[in-house]
Amino acid sequence: MMTKINKIIKQKSYYEVHVTDAVYEIDGELLQFYDLHEGENYAIALLEDLHKKSRFRRAYQRACYLLNDRDYSYQMLYQKLMISYQDDLLCKSILEKLVKINLINDRRYAERYAEYLVQKKGYGIYRAKQEMLKKGLAKDLIQEFLAEQEAFAQENVYAVLVKKYGRILQDEQDFKTRNKVIAGMARLGYDITSIKYAIEDYFANQEDEESVL
Repeated sequence: MMTKINKIIKQKSYYEVHVTDAVYEIDGELLQFYDLHEGENYAIALLEDLHKKSRFRRAYQRACYLLNDRDYSYQMLYQKLMISYQDDLLCKSILEKLVKINLINDRRYAERYAEYLVQKKGYGIYRAKQEMLKKGLAKDLIQEFLAEQEAFAQENVYAVLVKKYGRILQDEQDFKTRNKVIAGMARLGYDITSIKYAIEDYFANQEDEESVL
């Protein structure tokens, strides 16, 4: 089936090819290669094919640009592409190609992100889990790689407590401040028991330092 091109409008990165019942987005390179002109008749199948190829190329280039700047999980990049292209099949086809060539790898991403959250950000396991869920990572991956970070998280409790709240933990009998610290540490993902032990260790160490002086 044939259709006539009524007008061609240049956009930033492609051309809009208008026919009576549709608008096709076609790259300039393909537009020139197939010698498309206003007022001429072309096969609808050809225009549809060029439209799909053009959108795939632009979406793929966009994905590679994003990945050049930072790492993404599958779900994160899917959502990012959907904002621009609003095409589920297109975005998933891009991601399938990226997975195939290992530019997207949720297992690799989960391992690195778990380590970053616990060892760099100083989050407890619970908070780290919530952050990883936000990235659309599978629960089994989250569980596997956070299990590897549990020892670091336990070691972090005291250091994070001192760094964030050492300046306000002055009076062992100031339970209002103590509860404020417990709430703050809990928001970072640490369990209440570990936090309380860390607070007791903190005051014990303070007493030891004072006795030395």
